[in-house]
Amino acid sequence: MPKVLVSMPELQRRALLEVRKQPGCHNVQDILINRVARHAENNWSLCVLAAGTADANTAARAAVHVQTVLRREYDLLMD
Repeated sequence: MPKVLVSMPELQRRALLEVRKQPGCHNVQDILINRVARHAENNWSLCVLAAGTADANTAARAAVHVQTVLRREYDLLMD
């Protein structure tokens, strides 16, 4: 099944919602989507910028999990 192409803001919105659903991460404040410049299987990555009151390690693990799940479904639109 082909991946859905989404804009950077839309992917960021979806990813933040998913990170906040992870245990202990309901208060994560901000994430960052990084565009991967070189040819790769996926054209983006995800990291937590502001964990809020969530434990930073828990938030980072949640981001890795969400990245894995969302990469199966979404690719970034190229500008």
